[in-house]
Amino acid sequence: MDDRPAKGPGADSGAGSRLGANSVLTNSVLIIAVLSCFAAAHWLQELLTPLIVAVFSLFLIDILADQVGRWAPRTPEWVRVGAAFAFIIILLGASGALIWRAAPRFSLSLAEAAHRGQDLVYDLSDRLGLPLSDKPLSEAIDFKSLGFGLLSAIRRFATGLLLVIVYLGFILASRRTFASKLDRLFKTAESRSHAERVFQRVRLGAESYVGLQAFKGALLALIFWVVMRLAGLDNALFLAFLAFLASFIPIIGPAAAVILPVALCAAQYDLGLRPVLMGVALEATVIAIDSVLLPRLQGERLDVDPVIVLVSLGFWNAIFGITGALFSTLLTVVVIAIVSEVPRLQWLAVVLSKRGHGSANTGGAAP
Repeated sequence: MDDRPAKGPGADSGAGSRLGANSVLTNSVLIIAVLSCFAAAHWLQELLTPLIVAVFSLFLIDILADQVGRWAPRTPEWVRVGAAFAFIIILLGASGALIWRAAPRFSLSLAEAAHRGQDLVYDLSDRLGLPLSDKPLSEAIDFKSLGFGLLSAIRRFATGLLLVIVYLGFILASRRTFASKLDRLFKTAESRSHAERVFQRVRLGAESYVGLQAFKGALLALIFWVVMRLAGLDNALFLAFLAFLASFIPIIGPAAAVILPVALCAAQYDLGLRPVLMGVALEATVIAIDSVLLPRLQGERLDVDPVIVLVSLGFWNAIFGITGALFSTLLTVVVIAIVSEVPRLQWLAVVLSKRGHGSANTGGAAP
């Protein structure tokens, strides 16, 4: 005869409530840990920002190296990676030199355009009979402080650029030992396979996005430069470089890339047909690339909800500043790729993804 007490419905409900409480506690601890990581990232943004740019550059290096491999299949891997690394370093150096030389002159052009814009506003208000303050713009805006702020930003950029190059060199050097580290971190074949799947999903998703956006930015900058040169606008090369950077900021970036040159053209040549035609040409370029060309190239590889794209812009900007805004969609793609492989966080991948699959389609990643 079995003397053990029978388990009634109350015992099952008690076990279920304990399991539910444990699940809530685990999820709460996980959420607190994630929020703490974001807070630490914000606190360490000056250190982490060059690392993010270095990882972004690494994706570009892999894309270029793969492209060289398609053109010349017999080329050794170290030659392909070395050539791509040298090309990226040259691009970073050229960007730094362009900012160092053009930014001060561009700041003076902005000041002149502001004064010219004020004169145009005064003239327009006189014609329309509108009341307007007689306070000069030089008293309303401290251009001296703005100049010092610009020089300080240039120095920070130069320091950050050196850190990016150092980070990139060390990341490339340590990639050879990644496989051995993976074997030591994950002892079982199942856990190691899971880690490799997560890494490949992150890599493929990030490279797909980086490649498309870099192509879009380069094409946008080239057409902008041609249009602005034809319009006779000063600082056309620097404005084209800003358009390339702005193309990485979703939604508001391309709009800002059009507004600034048009405003400078109106200040340089008065309100007339030239700035209007230039604005129409630039806006048509943005619409053609964003609405026609990019969707055809991108297809369904970027599985991010459009609303999440806008929300992530403000979220990552709050954590990493302007660098977070530039790479907001890329960081969101990486988050989707990671959480889609974590059972407790797959609901987040479903929320963030456009199709609601929660699988972060990465153009070839394992489902």
